[in-house]
Amino acid sequence: MKKAAFVLIMFFLLSTAYALELSPSPYGAELNFKAPEDTVYIDIYIDNIFQARLDGTATCYELTNLKSNTDYALSIAYRRADNSDISAEFDSFKTTNWDGIYLWVNTTDEDNKGRVREIRLKVKTVEDETYGQYNEIYMKSKDGRELRLFPLFDLNTPVSWVDYKGTSDQAVIYRENAELFNKSSIDPSRWILKSMEVSPLKTVSYVDTRAFGLTIEAITSFTFFLDENGVKSMAFLVTGPSILSSFYFSCPDENSTDGSFILKNIE
Repeated sequence: MKKAAFVLIMFFLLSTAYALELSPSPYGAELNFKAPEDTVYIDIYIDNIFQARLDGTATCYELTNLKSNTDYALSIAYRRADNSDISAEFDSFKTTNWDGIYLWVNTTDEDNKGRVREIRLKVKTVEDETYGQYNEIYMKSKDGRELRLFPLFDLNTPVSWVDYKGTSDQAVIYRENAELFNKSSIDPSRWILKSMEVSPLKTVSYVDTRAFGLTIEAITSFTFFLDENGVKSMAFLVTGPSILSSFYFSCPDENSTDGSFILKNIE
């Protein structure tokens, strides 16, 4: 009886001494741990697949490149110089996601004639059998409908030129978005989505727009990240040839070095 009690006490002490702290994120998890004495190597596994070998003095590690909304099994092995095991820790977690409402509020006097006082977008995680996991982005139209801004078309849908004054959902949301950021009085005549890139952390669309015989390519990207406080954030950026800057209103914030609008998750 005394021996059994001693074993239980020792197990409790070891498990608390090397207690693992785990904080999931939309793309992985932050790990904090304390290796036992004599540890030379710390090996980390996800679903029994090797991820990293750390020095025995390490106390933290960030898992990245994992899918959102997904369950994972974590194993950490503490090993001596000859690779013999000292102890191990096991845990499981589920990654979070980028879903929610994101907001940028204009705190400057530059607002493209009152059109851009704020940007509010909705993000929804999508799991596609063919294209994998990516984020859909929605924007409210003037009539209150929630229309998809990215991707403008389903990924497997053939596309053609769209009339700028068209009435399809794609034409409406493209036009209303363009009207916010267009600094000129010139309206395009038509546009076409040339290609798209999708991934869990970034989406990109390439659109050609025609106006007065000119064709201008605009590259729109949405990049997801956690800020220094761990708040879910999204960088919204439009780039293209130098002529685009004459027409496009970029972020007026002093700390926006490349013209990106940084939207923060608010709900």
